[in-house]
Amino acid sequence: MFIRMWRLWIFFVLFFVFPTPLKAETVDFLQPKILGIEKSIVCSDKQTDCHSVFLISGKNFLNSNGTLGVRVGNEWAQVIRRTNSSLVATASKAAYEKTPIVSVDTTIMRLQLFSSDPVLVSLFEESVDVAIDSIGVTSNGTRYLRAGPKYDSPERVYYRDSYWASGLVLMIEPYVIRDQIELLASGVEPNGSTPSAITVNPQDTKIPLWVDHFDSGSYFVMLVYDYVRWTGDFSILNERVNGRTIFTTMEDIVSYLSDKDSNGNYLPEKSKNSLQDWLDNIPRSGEVFSNEVLYYRALRNLVDLANAFGEPQHAQSFHRQSLLVRYQINKLFWNKKGGYYYESCYRRVCEDRITNESALAILYDVATPEQRDSLFKQLKTLESVNNPDIAYGDWGVLNAWPLYKGFTPYHYQNGTDWAFLDGINAGARLKYANNDWYYPLTRWWTYHKETDSETFLPEYVSPVDKQAGDQQAWSVNPMVSFVRYGMGIDPDLNGSYTVTSFPDVDARIEGMVLRGKRVEIDTNR
Repeated sequence: MFIRMWRLWIFFVLFFVFPTPLKAETVDFLQPKILGIEKSIVCSDKQTDCHSVFLISGKNFLNSNGTLGVRVGNEWAQVIRRTNSSLVATASKAAYEKTPIVSVDTTIMRLQLFSSDPVLVSLFEESVDVAIDSIGVTSNGTRYLRAGPKYDSPERVYYRDSYWASGLVLMIEPYVIRDQIELLASGVEPNGSTPSAITVNPQDTKIPLWVDHFDSGSYFVMLVYDYVRWTGDFSILNERVNGRTIFTTMEDIVSYLSDKDSNGNYLPEKSKNSLQDWLDNIPRSGEVFSNEVLYYRALRNLVDLANAFGEPQHAQSFHRQSLLVRYQINKLFWNKKGGYYYESCYRRVCEDRITNESALAILYDVATPEQRDSLFKQLKTLESVNNPDIAYGDWGVLNAWPLYKGFTPYHYQNGTDWAFLDGINAGARLKYANNDWYYPLTRWWTYHKETDSETFLPEYVSPVDKQAGDQQAWSVNPMVSFVRYGMGIDPDLNGSYTVTSFPDVDARIEGMVLRGKRVEIDTNR
């Protein structure tokens, strides 16, 4: 056994010092789709110098490889204008009768993490596989990000899943997220109400449970913000979907949520026993803590985006509103005696339960430094290795404790370990250099590998409930958190970031697309 472990250690040291070259692969979602061609002949005043002009409409003309060409017969046309959905190219007069062919580089360089920690390397590789496999393309060339095979009938896209999955897809091919933003924008109601999910095909059947989810709108704003800061592409704010810009859509969303406050404390409220957020199997009434933190985050994102969009008065309004929201969140939800946040409050009566999602308060700077330190300690109550009252031994981090009454213990959303929540928990710890980050980041995955080696990246793990969806896109979030908060690759709207030296883990990432360039980042430099 010792000899085998020694050989494994040597392999990973050599793998880190002498990494294999980046792998290139061809992918369908980079294939361009031509939907229409208009042709004309344009001549000089003397009619002696004539050229063919081609206006080509379609999808997926741009990607992060940066190469694009238009072939017309035996010649390459000159591309004089390009967007992701239209091209203008000129060629000789003789090329007029020919059909133009759009040529793009459809390969991606596989994103790779190099480290002497085999768990991080393997989890990252599996996350990249699932992220790439989650990208779908419709018959007309529209790209979208699916949640996972379990949620393919009807084919649909979720707002919250899209957000937590986007962190890794942005590193691979940001144009996919641009398409996802436009698709999700089509599902936002005129009044700003946002569903849990929309079908990829608008004609498919919609499920009533999807209507008006209290976290979805905030996730949409956050998705736009992350896309802009990762790419520097502010033009997305001016894109029009259903007659309004993306920026106006975001304003409509926060206005709608603001109107959902009925008791004057600036916090949106769900109706009694509502299922309208991620916990869609267990009712939660009134003000739900995680929804309020996401609302605050959306407001803060809009402060920055409004300034960048040339709307300083709007930015000032969002800023003042966000300060009130943060104050009210801490006033209403903080359990000073327990040292954590209540799960929800309805008519001033609060549900005394600690949740993994409450780590959002640390990640998005709602908690004060004193609250942060206390919450870090209390979150360990959710770790099965540290809480003797949790059944089945050491297997992960529960989504909530104590368990919900009236629901099967350790099933679905009642005391199971959800990977996207672990990414929030671990991300908060990495962001503030808390040494207890490794267990929430990895234990769900190592436990899964110990008990089920046939499936990949489940949405949650449990010792008794084996019905979790496989290959779930938002389960990439733990490794996104490692890159963003463990390695420090978390750019602001100006594209600035600071590579960190915490944690004390050697890590180098290659093949990442950031601000239009493919970069290599090493935490040891």
